Amino acid sequence: MLTNVYLLVQASSFLVCILLYKTLRKTHFKYFLPFLFITLTVELTGYWLITQGIRNYTLFNVFTTFEFIFYAFLFSKHLKTTLFKKLTIGFMPFYAIMVFLNLQYVQGYNNFHTYTFLLGSFFVVLFCCLFFYESVLPEHLDHPLAKQPFFWVCTGLLLFYMGSVIINALFEYLRSYDLQQEGKKIYGLINQSLNVVLYSSFIYAFILCRKTKKTFSSQ
Repeated sequence: MLTNVYLLVQASSFLVCILLYKTLRKTHFKYFLPFLFITLTVELTGYWLITQGIRNYTLFNVFTTFEFIFYAFLFSKHLKTTLFKKLTIGFMPFYAIMVFLNLQYVQGYNNFHTYTFLLGSFFVVLFCCLFFYESVLPEHLDHPLAKQPFFWVCTGLLLFYMGSVIINALFEYLRSYDLQQEGKKIYGLINQSLNVVLYSSFIYAFILCRKTKKTFSSQ
């Protein structure tokens, strides 16, 4: 049941993005349209593979790598400090290399890349903290956080990836104690709940963009 809910929320975020694209195309949120199309396609494909009894690790290893790089790209567009921008840009090739090395020499291509997923999660949380830090600087206090669309994206990402760190660590613990099947159920339940939160935050950010398009337009 929850799987249907989170897929519905993902589809809704894509639909809202399409409906508001006339406004979003004037902002850095325009990149969400192809991203959400790819996301929804991957999720539906992954769900179909599971129903056919086929492992979808390879699909999600590729997609989550792309996902982390996409989020880093978004942060490079929204962060103002030169050092912070360079960090996000440098992360992109660095992360792709780390995923390749992990799959090639450590976890293998037939497993989900939990180690580099945790690494990516750490960096996304870091980027969120950098954005929040910049947002409370005196020169930015004239823009209330709650009225900034990217604040809601950041909040969703922060909650999602902090939760992901916990559930991935929990899954590894359960697997080590021969509770892998139970671990998969718990992992799926929490992960899908976090997805609902994440894509709901995207929807609200898109709607908010319509109200603040002049303030948060691309430079």
